[in-house]
Amino acid sequence: MPHSTGSDRFNEAIIIFARFCMEDIMYQADTIQTETTDFDFIESIGHTWPRIGELITDLYHDQAIETRMGRLRHIGAIWYSQGGSADILTELGLALAERLSLARGLVISELLLAYGATQEEQRTRDWETHLLNRVAELDGLHRIICAANSTLDLDASLQMVVETVAQVVGVEVCSIYLYEYHRNELVLRATHGLNQASVGQAVTRVGEGVTGWAAQLGAPVAVRDIFEDPRYMIEPQPGEQVFHSMLAVPIVLFSAGRFQYSADKLLGAISIQTRGPRDFTQEENNFVEVVAGELAFFITNAQLYQQTDDRLHQKVLELTTLQQVSKHIAEQIGLREVLNLIAEKAVDLSKANHADIFQLNDDGTLQLAASYGNNMRDKVHTFAVETVRTGQPLAVLNAYQDERFPELAQVAQHEGFHSIFCMPLRAREHTIGSICLYTNQPHHFDYDQVRLLSTFADEAAIAIENARLYDESQRALAVKSAMLQEMHHRVRNNLQTISALLAMQLRRLNSSSQDAQALRESVARIQSIAAVHNLLCREDVGVTTMAAVIRQVIESASTGLVSSEHPVQFDVLGDEVRVGSRDATVLALIINELISNALAHGLSTEGGCVEIEATINDDHVTVEVRDDGPRHPRPPESSSGHGGGLGLQIIETLVSDDMGGSFELVPGDEWMRARVRFPRRVMNGEPE
Repeated sequence: MPHSTGSDRFNEAIIIFARFCMEDIMYQADTIQTETTDFDFIESIGHTWPRIGELITDLYHDQAIETRMGRLRHIGAIWYSQGGSADILTELGLALAERLSLARGLVISELLLAYGATQEEQRTRDWETHLLNRVAELDGLHRIICAANSTLDLDASLQMVVETVAQVVGVEVCSIYLYEYHRNELVLRATHGLNQASVGQAVTRVGEGVTGWAAQLGAPVAVRDIFEDPRYMIEPQPGEQVFHSMLAVPIVLFSAGRFQYSADKLLGAISIQTRGPRDFTQEENNFVEVVAGELAFFITNAQLYQQTDDRLHQKVLELTTLQQVSKHIAEQIGLREVLNLIAEKAVDLSKANHADIFQLNDDGTLQLAASYGNNMRDKVHTFAVETVRTGQPLAVLNAYQDERFPELAQVAQHEGFHSIFCMPLRAREHTIGSICLYTNQPHHFDYDQVRLLSTFADEAAIAIENARLYDESQRALAVKSAMLQEMHHRVRNNLQTISALLAMQLRRLNSSSQDAQALRESVARIQSIAAVHNLLCREDVGVTTMAAVIRQVIESASTGLVSSEHPVQFDVLGDEVRVGSRDATVLALIINELISNALAHGLSTEGGCVEIEATINDDHVTVEVRDDGPRHPRPPESSSGHGGGLGLQIIETLVSDDMGGSFELVPGDEWMRARVRFPRRVMNGEPE
């Protein structure tokens, strides 16, 4: 038994149905008397549908039964395509059966079978078209979702959406408007079919036009011809061509209740347009609604991402600015420069128009310490005083209507501000001033701006406190400097008194005796120490230079140890080496002993040349005293050279114990060299 298909079963059912209808109709045909003849009925059908009339005429001439059956089936198919009813077709079959002398059941069955088959084919084509449309819609939704998930570039994704919707629905224009909350307007952000120059420029107010009306209603609005509908104004056309039909669907982010619509959830609207009048189907309406729903989530995510990205950049900018301010505070001593920088950065980051920083003086009065953005400030206002008095932030939203400060309206009009926010400056639990921000428009300072201003207030307080501490330290340093200089002055005077007493004792002794020589050396040592204190009482507190110490020692030594008969030339060479008071005293004694040794043993016969050179190398200081004694004859008592004596013992002790260095004598054919090497100590304010 062959397998029967669905189509075969349908045909069998049609045949059975046709047979029942035929029997019933045959019964009625026998009993009902019509007013017109079969001929007149057939003629009227031919005049109404000429193509069917032609086929009926062909039936009269065709004698072959198969040909006639084919003509009948053709008539049944055309009858359905022309919208004819099955009842009239049955009447036509009865009339044709009489005229053609054919069996009524045969004629009617052929007509109805062809009629039903054509009807089924049409339904199949409709379903195919419907399915193809749904496939196109699903493909369009897939592309829209992929575009939404593949990038966070809102404009590029919206452009992809309008092109996809226009292609799927088959319209000339598709546009997307985004809602601007503060202006209550819809701004064109993407379009297909309109002038691209209108993107970002075309604006529709909510409630105006088809798009604005849909946004206000929160529901789709379809207009077959906007020029024939009196409810709507003519939609603004940013393109060059006029469009008639329009469907606008709001883009709304709904809450848990699907249709709990509110204005704060409106994100925009999507509209489609055609050049000619058109009735949009329910399927097209549903598709655009689904697209609007997807857009709602995508736009929300993109806006949240943009807001997060903007906030992140703002935080990075704030941190960078605060780091710059902190670095400036650490590097700069001048208070005004730091406070001006803080005022400038506070204005930039808080989007204010200008800022003032007030400082509390010791007498309890406020003075303007820094300002940015406004040069009209000529006095301290009561709101700044109030902020310092209470130690609490002060906000004035409308300076023209604040009852707390009646005089503020006149000040605001004169200086051009509208809103104010003041933050106290606190250091060590005490209020030391305030920082105030001004805006030219009404502005509420939110939490982030208040927190940022609080940070700037802390930085300003640190700067003011650092400046105060610096001033105090400078004053204390000046006092201590004067005291130390006075102390060095008195020590120098005492040493000079001792030196004078020893010089008086020296005149009572034989100048060539050993006692006189010992006293002369002691006087030279005391004068060297006195010379160092003389330097320290005139220069920076506790700091001098190696060259200055050497010159003072040379001046003292040459006075007492060099005779006019045997002149000695002294040269000071080398680097600029700064030394403290303790090292300067020790170095003065060392250099004095080295010069005394050179004068006593190497240059006593004819005089000569002494060079003292100080150099810095590898964090060590080297002092070399060299004389050209080997070039000159020596007295018999100095045949032992530079080898021994109390002076060298003093040098070795001072270099090793006090300076932590080393000492050596380097004899030569022309120069005798005494070399002292010790670690360098970095002085305050000196680069390492």
